[in-house]
Amino acid sequence: MRALNLRGLWTGLVLLAAALGARPVHASLYWYAGVQSSTPSVCFVGDALTSRPARVQQVIDYIRDFERVANIRFNVLGTCAAPTVLANGNHWHGGDIRIVIPGTSSPFSGQVPGNGCPMFLNASGNYNGENSHGGSWSNSPADLATHRGCRHNLKLGDDADALGVPWKDHTLHEVGHALGLSHEHERNDVNFSLCSASGYGGGANSGFITPYDRYSVMHYEFLGCGIHGNYGHAGPSTWDALALHIMYPEPVRVAEFMGRTVIRTTEALNLTSAWGARGANLSFAASAFSWKLSAVTYSTSSSLVTWLGAGTYPLQFSHSDFLGRSYSYAGTVKVLTPADFTKQVVAPVATRLPLL
Repeated sequence: MRALNLRGLWTGLVLLAAALGARPVHASLYWYAGVQSSTPSVCFVGDALTSRPARVQQVIDYIRDFERVANIRFNVLGTCAAPTVLANGNHWHGGDIRIVIPGTSSPFSGQVPGNGCPMFLNASGNYNGENSHGGSWSNSPADLATHRGCRHNLKLGDDADALGVPWKDHTLHEVGHALGLSHEHERNDVNFSLCSASGYGGGANSGFITPYDRYSVMHYEFLGCGIHGNYGHAGPSTWDALALHIMYPEPVRVAEFMGRTVIRTTEALNLTSAWGARGANLSFAASAFSWKLSAVTYSTSSSLVTWLGAGTYPLQFSHSDFLGRSYSYAGTVKVLTPADFTKQVVAPVATRLPLL
């Protein structure tokens, strides 16, 4: 969506939020709506694979950008399978991210098909008319179970550039919602010296995995402020990548840090959380830091700075993330006298330099 016709846009968003279950919109990278598995299945409803194969392949190619920055591997199923009919007559649709695109056999607007689908219904269970537009939207991970009755849970338009090429970042924006990301431009710490347009900035004051990011694919477009947001082809920003890296860690969760673990006795040991060094907002993203040397706790902050005598010290570093998952690292710190450092580190490296 563009940052234009804002009265209608924001009214539509409020109605959409109500229709999707009034998910609390903490306008930061994290939607407060959980995460998917690291291998979410993706399928396309209707005859999309035969009626619009190029667009389907383009969407698949676009979302691979997320695989390159985090432990996400999309399981592309192709066409969404027919639903299972439950004992109560409701449908159960497989596929974690079920995408509808325009110009296929499945209706793009109007009531979302599927027996037992609760989206866009009024209190009487009738269609409320709030999806009768061409705009895109996506469910959050928290909606997956309750919306299994719906044929699709992500509506993706063909919003395109001047050459007619659908915007990559528009696709990433909607799939980003499905992965648990929220709207960047609604944070209360946006840069008002950069932009004062209507709709820029919101009331959310928590859940920030990183600082405000004007380059995020989760940002709306504000052309008057030089912000392209989800109407570009740049792909995930540096901080989008960091947020997804934190939200979707590797199966073995390693506490990542930066710094040298082989040092001289004449210098301090200086180690710091790699998340923080890359720009994460550690007051939200991580907690319970612990740095131990030889089983003795030296620091409970995101960094460790200390002086040590010559010797080898077992190192343990651990912390938790904002979802309560634990991370750990075990290794060694080696502290050498200047003479030993030259002999064991500097000299061997110097002998290899001509080979590089």
